[in-house]
Parts: sequence; structure tokens; C-alpha cells
Amino acid sequence: MSVVTLLSDWIKSQKIKGPQTKDASTFYRNLEEAPDLRRAHHSIFSNHKSAWKLRTSIDFCSNDKLSLGTAGEIRRTFLDELAANPNLRCTQDVEAEIAAFYGAKTALIVGSGYEANTTIHGAVPRPGDAIVYDELVHASTHDSMMHSLAQCRIQFRHNDVDALRDAISSILDSQPMIANGSRSVLIPVESVYRDVPSRQCVFIADEVHATGILGPKGAGLVSQLGVEKDIAMRLHTCGVPISTWR
Repeated sequence: MSVVTLLSDWIKSQKIKGPQTKDASTFYRNLEEAPDLRRAHHSIFSNHKSAWKLRTSIDFCSNDKLSLGTAGEIRRTFLDELAANPNLRCTQDVEAEIAAFYGAKTALIVGSGYEANTTIHGAVPRPGDAIVYDELVHASTHDSMMHSLAQCRIQFRHNDVDALRDAISSILDSQPMIANGSRSVLIPVESVYRDVPSRQCVFIADEVHATGILGPKGAGLVSQLGVEKDIAMRLHTCGVPISTWR
């Protein structure tokens, strides 16, 4: 890849995206807030598909502490697979197929369900957001919320819609940034509730135990109920957990 091409890709990746989301909901506008701060200082990192396709990039993002990928049968097998399916391009193709299958805009493959929840709750909530969560959500969700920038976290009784309404009402009364529409309420559940009293509220559905069991072709409960557009994010698993974005 030429220096000119790399520079052109880099310049494009630094373009502020906030103005493009002015008509979106609070959640989606705020989602670009942190990246835009880096874009404003020309310090955002992004993938360059063409570089991986041409194999002109070096991978500094692996976690091979034991160097198992540097010698022996594992390395030979990996190189054969890489030759047939260049790493990033192959992963991106699979993510695109996953997103299409689940009726989502995009998908992200990660290493485990725990890591998926850590990614969601560690990266998505913004300062001033609130998390209202079912008391029986998975332990990984509880752990990941401790690393969240959302300091307001309230649990509600398992599968109790009235308790959910009360929790949201208390947040709207006590959190002015959410009441005025500048911040969001994120609701991690392992079930789906559709009656939401505020536009600032978005659902994050953990579908790990529904994947392959419920819905068309095992696409999960959200797809079974046909509420894909009502759920901001979903976590699925097929050996390697994935996250999908509406």
C-alpha cells in the first residue's frame, strides 16, 4: 500500500461524525461523542481493509503471550488458513454475514461472552448515562458494569416490568441530563420488555441462552418477537460470542 493511500484513508477516518447523527436518538448521538473527541485531535485509530487485503500491515494487536503462533504445526496451519482467507477481511466478511442473519446493522466478533459484556458496558455508556438492569443478569454483566463510565446503576426485580418502570421513573426524577434528553438509560436484560416510558431508554439484550434455541433459524428471542429495531444491542453466542448493533 502506498503512503498516499494510507494518508488518504487516515484523513477520511478523522472526519467528525457527530453532525451526521443529529436526527438520531440520544443513545446514537452520544455513541459518537468519545470517538469524535479523538477525531478532533486527529488521533482516532481505524482498520484499513486494503492494507490487510494486500498483506502490507503488521499485526500488533494479538495476545499470544506463549508465542504459540510463531513455530510448529499451529503456525503452519494458521498460515495456510490465512493464505486462503486473509485475517481481517475474513473476519469482517463473517461479521457482515452475522449482521445480515440477525437483522442488525453491524456485528462484532469477540473472544468470549464475558469479553462481549465487558466490551459493551465498558465502551458504550457515556458519563451521565444510567444503567437499569435486571437483578439476575449474568455475572459478566455485573462485573462489566463496574468498569462503566455510567455511575448511576439501579437494579430491578427479575422480569418485573412494574419494577422496571419505577426504576426508570426514579432516574428521570434524579438525573437532569437524562430528563433533558442529553443522556440515555441503558437496560441490560436477558428477556425483552417492550413498554418503555421514555425515548432516552434503550435495551441491551443478552441472547446467549436463546441463540440456536429460539427464533427463525435459532436467531434468538428478539428475532422471534420481531423487535430487532427496538433493541439497541444484542449479545449472541455460537462458540465465539458476538455483539450486534441495530
